[in-house]
Amino acid sequence: MDFYTDVFSSESQLAKWYSAVYDSSALLYIPIQYAYDTQNQELINKLQKLFTYNTLLIVKKNSQADDLAKRTFYFTVSEYLRRNGIKGNAENTKMYNFIKREVLYYWNNNPANIWESESNKFYGVRQRIDYILSGDFNGNLSYYRAITDFELYVMGTGVSLLLIEKDAKQTVTPDLVSIKDRFYQVLKKEVRIKDNKAWYLQPNIWRDHPDFKDVALEKSQNVNWDASHFSRMSAYLHLLKLNFQDDKPKYSYLEKLTTLLSNQLITNIASYDSSNSIYIFNNYIDGNNSNFRSDIKDGKKGIQPSKNFEHIFVGWWKMLNTNEVDIMYERIAKQFPYYSEQSAYIAHDKGFFQEIVNLK
Repeated sequence: MDFYTDVFSSESQLAKWYSAVYDSSALLYIPIQYAYDTQNQELINKLQKLFTYNTLLIVKKNSQADDLAKRTFYFTVSEYLRRNGIKGNAENTKMYNFIKREVLYYWNNNPANIWESESNKFYGVRQRIDYILSGDFNGNLSYYRAITDFELYVMGTGVSLLLIEKDAKQTVTPDLVSIKDRFYQVLKKEVRIKDNKAWYLQPNIWRDHPDFKDVALEKSQNVNWDASHFSRMSAYLHLLKLNFQDDKPKYSYLEKLTTLLSNQLITNIASYDSSNSIYIFNNYIDGNNSNFRSDIKDGKKGIQPSKNFEHIFVGWWKMLNTNEVDIMYERIAKQFPYYSEQSAYIAHDKGFFQEIVNLK
C-alpha cells in the first residue's frame, strides 16, 4: 500500500507506473473491505492517506492509463468512500462528487460503443444497455451485444454511490437509481439459470470473439465468461443486495444468484483433489478448461488450461460470503507455497497474496 501511495503522489510518479491505476483497483478491493469489517485502524489510516481528491485528479489527468483502468479505479475508490463514509468529511465529499460526475457522464453522455461495427451509435452506457435489453439487432457478430466491463464497472460504481447517498441521508440521485434498476434488469433478463445449479450471463455471447476462438466445446455446451473477469460479479451482487434489501422478491433473486455462483466456484472453477489437498482451477465459469485469449492469427495459444487462476488470490470471490468459499480458502491457505510456485505473478508478492487468502 505504501508503494501505491508513493505512485499516486504526483503526476510524474504515476507516469512511471501507470499500470498501477488498474492493478491497485483489483488488489486493494478486498483489503478495503477487511479494514472496515475489522476496524483495523492502521490499515484505515493507510487507505485514507492513499485515497484523496488529489489522487483522483492525478489519475484522471494521466494519459497512459486507459479508460477501462480509470473506470475500475473509480469503482474501488467509491467502495473506499462507501465504507469510510462521507458525512461531515469535506475531503470525502469532494471525492464522492468527483466520482459521481464521472459516472454520470459515462452513463448519459460518453460515446458508449465498444466495437466500431455495432449497428447503432450509443451515447452513454444507459443507451447501450437499453438497446441490449431490447434484444434488437446490433451487428452480425454475437459479441456486438455483449455486456462488458466498460458497462459493469460504471453500473457497479453507480450502485456503490447510491449506498453512499443513503448512508449520508442525502436526497438520492435519480440517475443512480436508474443505474441500480438497469443493473438488476440485466441480471434478470440476460442471465440463464441451468439446472438450478449454475447461472450464466449472456451464454454464447462471446462465441465469435477472437479471445474465445480456442474454446473447445462438447455437445450442447456454450461459450461462457472466463473465471477471472467473472470474479468481479461477487462484488456487484453484494452491492445490489445491499441496495435491494427492502425489496424481498428482488433480494431473493440476487441471493439465489449468489448461492449458485458460490456453487459454480467450488464445482466448476475450483476442482479439489482430496488425495493431495490441491485445487486445479479451470479457466471458465462452466468448468471448461480450454485456452483463453488465444491469438489464432498470430499462432499464440494465450492462457493455457488451469493457468487463468490468479483471480482466486486477488480474492474478490470472498464477497460471496458463503461457508463453501471459506472452506476453499482455508484449504488454499494450507497449501499456499504450492500455488505461489505455479505463478510468477503470485510469487512476486507472495506475502501480500498469502494475507489475502488468510483473511476471514
